[in-house]
Amino acid sequence: RAIFFARHYAPARVWPLLAALRRHRDLPDVDIVVAGNDEPRVPAFPGVGSSWAKTCRRWPGEKGGPLPPAIFASTTSRGVMDLPWLDFAWYFPRKPHKLRTPPWSVLHPQLVEAGGKVRWEDKLEIAMHTGNVGSVHRKSLAAVAEKAPREVFVNELFIGDHGKIRQTCKEMGLHATGGYQQHKCFMRFEDQCGYKYLLNSASIGYANKFKSLLLCGSVVLYVREGMRHKEFYEYGLLPGVHYHAVDTAAEVPAAVKWLREHDEYARAVAAAGRARMSALDEPALTDFVAELLTQYSTRQSFKVAPLPGAVRIDCEDDLWRHYALSQGWARLYLKEDNDTCIHPIPAGATLGPPGWGGAYNGSKPRCLAGHDLNPRAQPDACKFEKPFSTSESFAPPGEFPVTHPRDREGWNTRWKKPDGSCCVGHVPPL
Repeated sequence: RAIFFARHYAPARVWPLLAALRRHRDLPDVDIVVAGNDEPRVPAFPGVGSSWAKTCRRWPGEKGGPLPPAIFASTTSRGVMDLPWLDFAWYFPRKPHKLRTPPWSVLHPQLVEAGGKVRWEDKLEIAMHTGNVGSVHRKSLAAVAEKAPREVFVNELFIGDHGKIRQTCKEMGLHATGGYQQHKCFMRFEDQCGYKYLLNSASIGYANKFKSLLLCGSVVLYVREGMRHKEFYEYGLLPGVHYHAVDTAAEVPAAVKWLREHDEYARAVAAAGRARMSALDEPALTDFVAELLTQYSTRQSFKVAPLPGAVRIDCEDDLWRHYALSQGWARLYLKEDNDTCIHPIPAGATLGPPGWGGAYNGSKPRCLAGHDLNPRAQPDACKFEKPFSTSESFAPPGEFPVTHPRDREGWNTRWKKPDGSCCVGHVPPL
């Protein structure tokens, strides 16, 4: 699924597969379903029979046949049946994008280095959060900061502020003020590592910055309130060992005072959290995915085969060409070097459109899978006569997903097959 406004990050749901296949060539064939959103999709509360019954009614599967397959999700919990997958933040685009954070393969070594530059003795003894304050849980944290500025500092900053705010809080002398500060300055990662206590508070059921905060060598104060779900690596962390936990935002000031009085404990927790996350580099990520897929394959009771209309992906650029809204949009992200391809390009091979050495063959996401067609969302997005975008496919299920015949970007007409015929697949005539 590629929700229209998330095309910039839809490839991140597939990259874990490519990355794992590049390091683990002998992976078994699997057939999996990955949810393209942040939270798990299959609730089933332990001990509550009605919860499982409701789930079965919602997704009954084939009549007389098996239940639907398991769903892999970015986050999981004890109250869901989803299996763990990687959040999109692990595989951000390599080139500049609206969220600005690089992928983990680039970010991890940068954070490990930056986190080791600030001495423990030089860190400010205040609990700090910087970033969005949109959720009710972070608003509670901001209210606490206003009442306890000596212990808590919340620096509110939204994505839309990136182009407007150009100075860091340290450059403006606003980094040690405490309290609740709104839309005045930003913080580089090394600036955040200058605080002895870093706050991890829920955004939409979890916070994907947790992994980065742990690398600072500071104590991460984990506010449990609102943290309904966890990413896969969090199940290998322990409160009191790798981070310090409190139940609510209201408890943060008291926790800061306690940590100040127990500095050796705080330092040990900070070091353990940093050591654990330092080991979780990109190769370790791919090892996790490989183990996950290997174990899942042993539970499949059928021989895996590509479905009719399936799209083959061999390289990172195959993903960008598939999801791109326009030719110009694609050029923002294409690497054009094929170093991410699963299968090496043969020496002397002639490269040309549409895939330029990759497997791309003119496909586009299916329109019905790319939009929320509810009345309050985009109800008219997939009208064949007047589509929201022609860089989407209206091909029926089971056929290769070529673009709309009015394709304005030339995905099909520009990229013909060697014999001169247009694209694999079929689209109904207007």
